[in-house]
Amino acid sequence: MRSNMGVHHFLPKVDCRSLDALIPYVDQVLDEKSAHLHIGTVGLPRFKEDVLKCMEVYYQLLGRDDASAESSDECHFDGPLPRYVDSLIHYFRRVEQQEFSNNEAMVLEYSGVKTIKIRYKQTNSVIKKLVKLGLRDREVLKDPLSIFLKDGALHDLVGILFICSYPYEKEWVARALYNFFEYKHRTDDHLLYGFYTVKKRSGYQALHCDRTIFDPRFDRACASLPEPDASASIFTLLDEDDDDISVIKKLKDRFNVEIQLHTVLENVWGNMEHSNSYDILAKGAGRSSEITVQWKLLSDSLKELELKFQRLQMETEQSRYKENKGLGFTFIYDILKGLDQQAYTRLVRSVEKVDNLISLFNSHEFSRHDYVQQLQEEMRDIDMYASEQKDITVRAICKIQSAFISYGLANHSDFFNPYDIREFVQSSLDNYEESQRFVEAHPEVHKHDLVNILSIYRYLRLGQKYGLGLMDPPAHVLSGRVVPVMGFEKASRYFESGLLLLNRLSEDDLHYLRQDSTAYVKIVHRFDIMAREWELFSAEDDTAITQEIARFRARFVNKRLLQYFNTLLDRNKIDDVGLIVDFYATMIWHGLYLPIDSIKQIIKYSGYAKIDKSDLFYYELAAYRFLVVRRCELLKDCHKVSISADHDKNKIMHLKGYHSENMINLLFQIKRKESFYTFEKARIHFEQLTGLVFKIDHFSGSISQ
Repeated sequence: MRSNMGVHHFLPKVDCRSLDALIPYVDQVLDEKSAHLHIGTVGLPRFKEDVLKCMEVYYQLLGRDDASAESSDECHFDGPLPRYVDSLIHYFRRVEQQEFSNNEAMVLEYSGVKTIKIRYKQTNSVIKKLVKLGLRDREVLKDPLSIFLKDGALHDLVGILFICSYPYEKEWVARALYNFFEYKHRTDDHLLYGFYTVKKRSGYQALHCDRTIFDPRFDRACASLPEPDASASIFTLLDEDDDDISVIKKLKDRFNVEIQLHTVLENVWGNMEHSNSYDILAKGAGRSSEITVQWKLLSDSLKELELKFQRLQMETEQSRYKENKGLGFTFIYDILKGLDQQAYTRLVRSVEKVDNLISLFNSHEFSRHDYVQQLQEEMRDIDMYASEQKDITVRAICKIQSAFISYGLANHSDFFNPYDIREFVQSSLDNYEESQRFVEAHPEVHKHDLVNILSIYRYLRLGQKYGLGLMDPPAHVLSGRVVPVMGFEKASRYFESGLLLLNRLSEDDLHYLRQDSTAYVKIVHRFDIMAREWELFSAEDDTAITQEIARFRARFVNKRLLQYFNTLLDRNKIDDVGLIVDFYATMIWHGLYLPIDSIKQIIKYSGYAKIDKSDLFYYELAAYRFLVVRRCELLKDCHKVSISADHDKNKIMHLKGYHSENMINLLFQIKRKESFYTFEKARIHFEQLTGLVFKIDHFSGSISQ
């Protein structure tokens, strides 16, 4: 989904009042805040004087001149603050008008942003904030200039609001904005790419990120300008003829920026609530709990409506796949259909029965016990049917179908506890081992290698999901943890067998497999993922598996595979968004697809279904390898023998920080939401490729000291 951004300057009418004219409003705010109770009646004049001194500095930042302001009906301020904000507006308008060729600007455009609003605080708001800060800490007002500048107490003097359509798009926008801003604590485990959730009693809710610095590190125009003197006064930094980029370069390290992320409905509600109750609710004057509750109820209603819109949008996107529902890997059924129509009909009936049971179970039509019992009954029926068949191929395929039923049970972790799932996994592994031994013992099975590959593929897939797959880390990684369902030695043995079978496929068998494009893409893609797992801890010597991996990739992992995949996407044959993300990661890993093109597709398909954090992590890992390790900008760069020395070091450092911190943030989320094995594999990949150590505890060391 392509975003059509609009960039707006939503400043109120410029305030031309003199400092003396502000005194009545300052008195009003002090009265509303009951300032005399906090600082005493004696201290009130001095406090008011401090506030007015701060306002004098604020006017200097605006460039307000008393003589010119009083001699004109309209005020046009050209101080550092308005010039900086105007430069930010023009910068994002250039992004909107596609004047940038930067990948980072393109990602922001495709992230879901619909509107960008930029402002600096107006006079009345500044007075309210100064009083609030001063009542909390009188010392804050002693250095007026520092309040308004970087790391000052008034951290939201400059604010930028990004508005997107749906809640799920917030994460994409937050992720994209790290290219444009620097902010601390971006990778804390409770933050979303540096943003935290703000919820107020009145019902206001949004993502905020404060104390940021606008710094488009990817933009060579900003990086090419000389750094301004850090000791120079902010009032002497700018020249009259400075363009927008020069203004940004000179002032970006002087002002904090507060970022807010809203959805469209959050923004509509926020504007209504702000305009009607800001003084009453937010600032405490005449606070009414009854009114607060009503605003909260309205907010909850809009939030529910927003989520319904999001669900409807996803269901609308997913509806295009309903007519494409099939048997799974159809090539295996085509083999059976050509041999025995009656057996084919029996197998189709089994698939339909299992699908119907799954639908009923998901609809809570019957209990988990009945669901498992009926699936196991179908497995026994298929096994019985297989034992009655004389044709070896029919028996082999029926055994695979029986194993596949238990394979489906093993993937129901949302409904069963880990102990039950482990039993289902073990049962499925046993069934696949039995079917694989049967096929190995009967070379007369029709399309023998293809049938065997499918059995091995699903066997290893379970080992990946419920273990470390083809990874062989040090023993302490699993210390105190449940032993994986499949050990490294057995996984390696089956993996090597699968590679040998794929590499020796005849052109006729390969053509037959490619007729089922979905099966072909999934099998090749999954074996390449397993190859990368194996390579992570393998020795560099020329082992048999290393040679087979090289042969496998030369034959299968190429642009032709990408063409098959794109055809499937165009025909709506892939409804697994996780597969889309993983496949693009594989293409990036091998230098066959650009990270920027991948992320545009990933953002698009994230509107179809939720993307697991582990899938997004491996996209980031592949992008890091492409851009930072191999230092490729174009696909042709990845085919060079050596890394080019003439690269932009600043850009490499930016990309290194950007993708590594994205991965760290995702690792925290994976640890919270996904399995131990999924987290450990991701962590090991991260540390191996980046050379960084992932730390879960940020503060335990300082606390213990």
